[in-house]
Amino acid sequence: MKGILMTIVAVSCALVLFAGGVALAESTMWMDELTGSVNFYKSKYPTTNNEPANWDPYLSELILMKKAAIRGDLVTVRSKMGMWFKMLKDRDYGINPKAADELFRIAVLTTPFDEYKISVPAQ
Repeated sequence: MKGILMTIVAVSCALVLFAGGVALAESTMWMDELTGSVNFYKSKYPTTNNEPANWDPYLSELILMKKAAIRGDLVTVRSKMGMWFKMLKDRDYGINPKAADELFRIAVLTTPFDEYKISVPAQ
């Protein structure tokens, strides 16, 4: 009887951990999509007007947001995403304007604004 009870408890714990992992993966998948998009544009537009573009701050912010989301820190995700949109809008770090516009549109389509209570930015 003890063995059956232990098996049931172990299976229940495994299911809870699996379900939590699936939910977490879904809640941060959009950040992975944005990271992939940034890497694509980084390779497509390494320079702007023959000056090297610095894409690392965009990627760093996405990494920080994902870590915050995993911790459940929605305030940080909301704040960082607002900063990320502003970086794109201002073309910070010398990124190509066309790439910035396209990333902005991709981010608007993929970001779960309601889940994180992020304000929809104006472009």
